Amino acid sequence: MNQILLKIITVSTIVLFLIIFYSFFRNTDFAISNSFSKIFGERQPDSSIIIIHITDSDIQQIGPWPIKRSYYALLLQYLNQLETKKVGFEIFLSAKFASQSVYDRVLQKELEKFNNLVLSSVAGDIKEINNQYITDSLSLPSPKLLNGNINSGHTNFIREYGIKIPLSIRYGNNSEKALSLVLFDKNIERPDIKINFISTWQKFTNYSFIEFLQKIQSNDPQLNLFKNKIVLIGISDRQLSSGISATFDDVIPGVALHAFALDNLINKRYILDEYYNYSIPVFIIFSLALIFIFRTAKLYWNLIAVFSLFFFLLLINRILNIELAYTYFLIPAIAQIVVEVYYKMIESRKVISGYFNETEILKNLLAKNEKQLFQLEKELNLTATGDSALLLDKIRELKNNLIILKKSEEDLKETILESDTNFNNFYGIVYKSPKMQLVVDLIKKAAPTDAAILITGESGTGKELAAKAIHQLSKRGEQKLVAVNCAALTESLLESELFGHVKGAFTGAYNSKLGKFELADKGSIFLDEIGETSENFQVKLLRVLQSGEFDKVGSENTSKVDVRIIAATNKDLLKLIGENKFREDLYYRLNVINIHIEPLRDRKEDIEVLISYFLTEEDIKYQISLAAKDALLNHDWKGNVRELESVLKRAKVFCQTDNRTLIQLNDLPKELIQTGKHGFEEMVLESLRSKRFSHSAINETAKELGNVSRTLISENFRGYSLKLYSEANYDIEKAVNIISQTSDVDVNIKVKSKLETWLTNISKDVDKCKSKDFDVVKSELISKYKNLPQKYHVYLDLVIKKILNQH
Repeated sequence: MNQILLKIITVSTIVLFLIIFYSFFRNTDFAISNSFSKIFGERQPDSSIIIIHITDSDIQQIGPWPIKRSYYALLLQYLNQLETKKVGFEIFLSAKFASQSVYDRVLQKELEKFNNLVLSSVAGDIKEINNQYITDSLSLPSPKLLNGNINSGHTNFIREYGIKIPLSIRYGNNSEKALSLVLFDKNIERPDIKINFISTWQKFTNYSFIEFLQKIQSNDPQLNLFKNKIVLIGISDRQLSSGISATFDDVIPGVALHAFALDNLINKRYILDEYYNYSIPVFIIFSLALIFIFRTAKLYWNLIAVFSLFFFLLLINRILNIELAYTYFLIPAIAQIVVEVYYKMIESRKVISGYFNETEILKNLLAKNEKQLFQLEKELNLTATGDSALLLDKIRELKNNLIILKKSEEDLKETILESDTNFNNFYGIVYKSPKMQLVVDLIKKAAPTDAAILITGESGTGKELAAKAIHQLSKRGEQKLVAVNCAALTESLLESELFGHVKGAFTGAYNSKLGKFELADKGSIFLDEIGETSENFQVKLLRVLQSGEFDKVGSENTSKVDVRIIAATNKDLLKLIGENKFREDLYYRLNVINIHIEPLRDRKEDIEVLISYFLTEEDIKYQISLAAKDALLNHDWKGNVRELESVLKRAKVFCQTDNRTLIQLNDLPKELIQTGKHGFEEMVLESLRSKRFSHSAINETAKELGNVSRTLISENFRGYSLKLYSEANYDIEKAVNIISQTSDVDVNIKVKSKLETWLTNISKDVDKCKSKDFDVVKSELISKYKNLPQKYHVYLDLVIKKILNQH
């Protein structure tokens, strides 16, 4: 195919792919911008912003959480005395804590003295309609409910290719500005801003709550810094604050997010993402133009041009804070270069002499060793007892060699797995074993009833799949199955989440909300990890089990539902009952029917069918070697089916990387491989070691491995040695020890001499080259690659680059 035509087809296909997977590549562009920001380093945040944050250490001293609001009153009193310009409260002051009512009055008085205070509010679900953000609910802080003159601003943000903050959110006829915008106190003609994280959040002037109070007590001169500054108050305890990932921090607290937003507004350095979509067609047209521009230039100039332009685009992002569609330029450009490289390889490619088929060599070696073993055993039967010791040693050595060779051959041989007609797939539960058949039979019997079911078994055995099957087969199958991870429910959210609340139940409850039990009415509810629940949860659940009744938050009426309860646990509930961690009466209510799923190690016959299922569930049909399959069958699967699936996903990734479909031992984690693979290169090296790397060792090894060519052995030895030298971080002594596997001085001298000869020859040829450019040098050293097996070319590349760097 014509090179230009191939480039046009390639670029067009890539552009179509980029458009189809727009979201993925938008995130990729955002990640590129972040990486580039890290390379250029941090910038100094605005000095007019100060953060006071409550740490976990502070809470331990003045806690528990929520801390008494009198502390906030004290804090505001001090900040007022320090003549701060403005104060923003990132902490939401909810009205639902009755224990805070006494301190609320103290705080309220102090708030009304402070003219430039902004409290935080929280909006519900946010939608963008016609370039405006609209919410279905807005929770105001309790002080503002008492005094409408107190300023407030919302603390909501949107994760959309980064972090966006709506500058204004409409709620009914009213609107609520962002906390940062209210503190900025100027109008911005934008619906939102995308946050530019210019540094770590610790670069802001910041003090912990206790640290600030200590400075007040000691009348620290640093307190003068607070005059005419904007102070943000929030919480940095990771267990209580909403963790947000940022460019220079793994996690930042919410108060830091709004500090960055305020910094961006003050300095006009928020990210301008509105140009992103406009840049896409420009880059597409430019990518097509590159096809004809690249036609006349050399490959290395094309590479320089592409990456220089890419660097320039990133500079625009850095200086002007404009986000562009980098991937729509970079990926098509790199694809064109790949096409060029492909054509150059076709033009310059030569058949590598000494190419061999590992499978054929291993078969020949197996046949030869088996023949020798047969002859030795026959000779042993005819030999006198006193002369048999040497023969027995030879036989043992041959048998060990045969085990290794068979393992290596089996790792190159595809195995036939169970076909989908030889195993069962019951609502996603793939099995063949009688033990799982009993589980399935029990599910079929129990499903049509309304009896509570407790599913037990280790993690990863498929308890949720069993719950789904029970629901589908029940008379409630057409209704909802609502799944709840009990371990993820906190005490503070529990009642509202499970049982719902009515409108006006607490501040911010502008609408009634259905709980999980109501959502599951007439259907089923799946309570996973039931053994992780608190006693409070267990009491409430027991009442629902007994009568189907519960009380919604804020309602005087008792609600009733018709729900089938399916629970699951990987814990020993009877043991927990003995430890007073689980209610006995609840256990018997849940355990009307018990379905126990055995671990995978106790139903080995299911492993092969699961392997077959996981390898054929995608478009690419993967195969597995006999050795790899044996390794999987013999493994003790502590993570059960989930671990097996994860291992096979990993193996498929490695196969894709190497452009093959046969999963081999090297694709599996080391802990699964009991006997390591012995490839051809290891056999060569072991044979040379046994011959102490003598002058005749190469010829003898060639004969020993089936009369293969001497060049094949010597080039495999050279390539494998260069590989080990590279992996030893170019330490000759270390590489020699790995190659020789002996402390024998004479042997190590021979190996070192051989390795140094190879390296010296390469270095001399590099020195002869006038250019120091790797591509130019490599093209002139083509003879060094001629007989070297392809898999070792990358290591020769590394050695040449090392030599060039030293020069």
